[in-house]
Amino acid sequence: MGKILLVDDDQGTTRLLEHILSEDGHEVKSINNSDDTMPAALSYDPNLIVLDLMMPSIDGLDVCRDLRATSKLAHTPIIFFTSVSDIEKKLAAFGSGANDYIVKPVFPQELKVRINALMGNGRNGNHG
Repeated sequence: MGKILLVDDDQGTTRLLEHILSEDGHEVKSINNSDDTMPAALSYDPNLIVLDLMMPSIDGLDVCRDLRATSKLAHTPIIFFTSVSDIEKKLAAFGSGANDYIVKPVFPQELKVRINALMGNGRNGNHG
């Protein structure tokens, strides 16, 4: 399927997502510190990034902006996966370059469908 980078400070969340997405045939790498996002994304070269909004060090909005400003990652689909549901944060997330915004909790089937839709429409080595 594809390579997914999970960025969330909650290890329980990353373990659950690893299980759900691995089951769907994806190769998954998790990091639990937003400071590690850029080096991990550059070395792992994911097809999609799942990013938490609220993290202790660098918040997800800044991480997303940094990813978008890096040519190698500028077109990699990014999904915010967060418990924050207010409209201002959603708009800020899309303004920072996110492709989607999913509020926890979510049904695993919905998560899989949204991830697979973005990966199918993203730049996964295809020039189109």
